[in-house]
Amino acid sequence: MTRHRAQRGFTLVEVLVALLIFAISVVGLVALESRSIESHKASAQIREAERVAQEAMADLSSRAFLEFVERDFEGNPNPSFPYDDRNLDVQERLRAFRSPPADTDVAVPGSVAGQFLVFRSVDWVVDQSAPPSNPPMPDELARVNALVLDVTVLWVDDTNPAFPPPASARTQDLDPAMVVPGDPLFAPHVGHVQLRTVRINDAVLFVP
Repeated sequence: MTRHRAQRGFTLVEVLVALLIFAISVVGLVALESRSIESHKASAQIREAERVAQEAMADLSSRAFLEFVERDFEGNPNPSFPYDDRNLDVQERLRAFRSPPADTDVAVPGSVAGQFLVFRSVDWVVDQSAPPSNPPMPDELARVNALVLDVTVLWVDDTNPAFPPPASARTQDLDPAMVVPGDPLFAPHVGHVQLRTVRINDAVLFVP
């Protein structure tokens, strides 16, 4: 009788408890793995957004000071400050995730077209005690001390389960105001990277 009891094995309750513990462990591991994947994806998005922002800023930095004063991003002459490029065709401001080089049409596996939206803006720094006209007259250009160049890259961030984007969220509909806390348009599911540089007035002015 004693030998029989020693060999009967686990009871049903013990098996159920073991299965419950195993199930809880599996669920925890799956959740941890899912969060790890989301974190990796978020880091990749930020890195790509930084690359896009740096490329846009490099393009702005390569332009002469007078180019920003003479024409805006749409080519309109004598722009008033500040101005931006939001009136350009949105397709011109969309950038791809892991985009191919500019000189090839071959798609890169894994690239996501139009995942990032670029906004550029130009403002000026002037002496508030004696500001020039806006837009400045040719003989007032020396009174423009510097230009502030801004590049903002936006994207729909779907990696944060606490703030999932709505199903209708589209990259082309994003606006810089969406990343400003307190703004009526603020949206926590919008990721952003912003770069800013100051361009000193290095234009050579010839006074007759």
